[in-house]
Amino acid sequence: MRWLWLSVLAAVLAAMAAVPAMAQLVAPSKSGMVSYIEGEVRIDDQLIPDPIVATFPYMKENGALRTLQGRAEVQMLPGWAMRLGEGSLLHMVTNRFIDTRVELMEGSGVVQVPEIQKDNSLTVVLANAAVTIAKAGDYHFDASPARLKVFAGEANVKIGNETVVVGGGKMVNVDGALASVEKFNKEDLDSLDRWSARRGELTAAANASSARQVYDANGRSAPCYATNVTPGAIPGTTPCVGTLRWNPWYGLWTYIPYGGMVCDPFWGYCYYNPMRVYSTYYAPTIIYNQGPPRVGGGGVPTYQTASPTSSGSSGVRASSVSSVASSSSAGVGHSASSSASVASSGGGSAGSGSRGK
Repeated sequence: MRWLWLSVLAAVLAAMAAVPAMAQLVAPSKSGMVSYIEGEVRIDDQLIPDPIVATFPYMKENGALRTLQGRAEVQMLPGWAMRLGEGSLLHMVTNRFIDTRVELMEGSGVVQVPEIQKDNSLTVVLANAAVTIAKAGDYHFDASPARLKVFAGEANVKIGNETVVVGGGKMVNVDGALASVEKFNKEDLDSLDRWSARRGELTAAANASSARQVYDANGRSAPCYATNVTPGAIPGTTPCVGTLRWNPWYGLWTYIPYGGMVCDPFWGYCYYNPMRVYSTYYAPTIIYNQGPPRVGGGGVPTYQTASPTSSGSSGVRASSVSSVASSSSAGVGHSASSSASVASSGGGSAGSGSRGK
């Protein structure tokens, strides 16, 4: 029995070591990292294992990603996720952050953009058009018929020598020689839109604990906030904000924004940078008038530490996607409510208001 006990012990120790190891994953420095899949997905005709564990494959320049009976999430620019529905084919033209260019050849894809970063650019080629995303928002692309729906944000659509600006609530058909712009009903969501929303909400929920990790590692006056570098890095080389960070509690990549707090303009869930998440959820709050009166008015101040609850959203969308954790697994996958129990060790949820459909 001793050999059995030793085997079990070894397995337990390996599992305990897995989370710290995964926490050391390096943020991507180029576009095209496949961060999550469901079902059958191939990259350059090679089947991607489901679930993805530890090593995340990249789309190479001139490479292709195909979803068969499955879905895929691809990280384009930091925080910019492109989520592909079943039966889609995506071609990677260039994968540099400064000029990422992809072509959607089959199927459908949704791009969520929480924040526009300097010197980052994403262009999606769709039939005769080249669509460049200009503002934070939510964008739905269809290959056939070739069409873009802008749920929120703004995109520049170029066909030949013509460039059309398409804003929120507008869609553009690009099958012909000229772009045809018209209004559409933003309440008309399909299964890909809803799945992308659930993935986005999980990503936002994971942000709070990851941003707190960065805060704890750097402190209030650390160089990270002045020069945007991680601990031990050469100043100015490795950003700790405006980048992706692996969250071992949720088992997914989340986004740490440049801005203090940035919110998805359509769904409403928010992302916090390290200073903002600390001041919002963890910093002691002074509460007055809790004791006997004193000269000059006011009460004896008492201190209370804010707890990370689900009230941190901008509340752009009134109802919440209550089935996030159960309907969109993500490896470890703590839900927003259950993750509060790991808040003291860096875990926790920002919570998010969202559109329930």
